[in-house]
Amino acid sequence: MELTEFEALAEPFCREAAARQARYGFNLIEGLTVTADEIAAVERAMAVTLPDRYKAFLTRFGAGMFGFVELFPIVPVPGRYDDLRTVNDREFPDRSFVVVAPVGTGDHWGFPVVAGRCQEQVWFHYHDVDDDEPVAADFLEFLAEQGLKSCSDRALERRD
Repeated sequence: MELTEFEALAEPFCREAAARQARYGFNLIEGLTVTADEIAAVERAMAVTLPDRYKAFLTRFGAGMFGFVELFPIVPVPGRYDDLRTVNDREFPDRSFVVVAPVGTGDHWGFPVVAGRCQEQVWFHYHDVDDDEPVAADFLEFLAEQGLKSCSDRALERRD
């Protein structure tokens, strides 16, 4: 999925998120954006190359909560989140996998790594078994399905 296609899918959700923020003070999108230089610094420190669509998303929309997915921020947010590097240093110091989002059960979503390069596919990594599985062809497809789930479900219901 291309970023422009994702932005078109996300537009109704972003409008809904802004309305909820104004009405209830509840944030559906945290928007912890980063610069290309900040991403490059983390890539160097972790000795991996992150997928282009993931990096484009982080510069446009940011980390933190995005709908129904919590994304680890690139830059540490003291007292709020573990950042990408800290989590991966703890969970995958060998850099065979780069986790980008917790599932809440000790499992994670992330990218398999081959020769220092993260693959485009997003995989579900089980913490207690060695039976990981692919969930999306790329990061934007993953977020369209998981993060925008309620928005796309309602849009489908309206069409019926």
